Amino acid sequence: MKKRLKTLLIALLCFTLAAGGTAIWQLAGNTFTDARTLTCAFGGAQTLIAHRGYSARYPQNSVPAFTAAAKAGFDGFEFDIHTAKDGIWMVMHNDTVDEMTDGAGRIADYTYEELQRFNLDAGNGIEQYPETKIPTLEDALSVCDEYDIFPVIEVKSCTDTLLLRDILGAIYAHDLETRAIIISFNIDYLEALRTLDPDIRMFYLTKEITAEEVDKCASLGLGLDVYFLHYAKMKDAVKYAQALGLEIGAWTVDFPIVADFMHWQGIDIITTNRITHK
Repeated sequence: MKKRLKTLLIALLCFTLAAGGTAIWQLAGNTFTDARTLTCAFGGAQTLIAHRGYSARYPQNSVPAFTAAAKAGFDGFEFDIHTAKDGIWMVMHNDTVDEMTDGAGRIADYTYEELQRFNLDAGNGIEQYPETKIPTLEDALSVCDEYDIFPVIEVKSCTDTLLLRDILGAIYAHDLETRAIIISFNIDYLEALRTLDPDIRMFYLTKEITAEEVDKCASLGLGLDVYFLHYAKMKDAVKYAQALGLEIGAWTVDFPIVADFMHWQGIDIITTNRITHK
């Protein structure tokens, strides 16, 4: 009983600090730029994934952010993809271009060539990167080739599930099949991809999870990538998943104390905006 109470109190402290720090960060306009050192107080090294590239200092989901993530020492970088009207996989968090570019409208309503008319005009440090274009999946994987860093590809939306095959084709073309990770909130996408490739690493993104969903992930050979602020209410399901041998990651962890807590809980893959190994 005392052990469980101690664990609960530590978890509460970590999440209180994280939630408070996140609120301050948001009020300050997301201006944190300094790299922070992960202490790994509970031993061993965590795998650090740069969220949308090194998004604390560079425009999110851009080639400069991906390149900076590699140079900053991240193990991999995460990015989001949607299909354009002509089936090209484009990198953007939202399914519209309104928030991050000088254009407007849904990605799915434009061809690749039409999307190249827009420039990124938002994100940290954007003033240093005028006329930066929306990247493609190919652009992101080319950075992986150049800097020997692995991609974490979040599949957001596609106009035709047959186009999921092209994600795997691009990964194979860059010889990244043993290193790439595919993630998604849409388990149907992951299930379709699993029928095409029995071995590639994939994680189901979730803010909540049931034992039945854990069983489905186990049957498909999927790991879990959980939202750290919801960890307390998912803890039992996560522990069950770990008992089944599933890989577990957590997002988006931006404070070393929280990363250390996740590490203590056996979660060694951390998606972060700003914690680096350096």
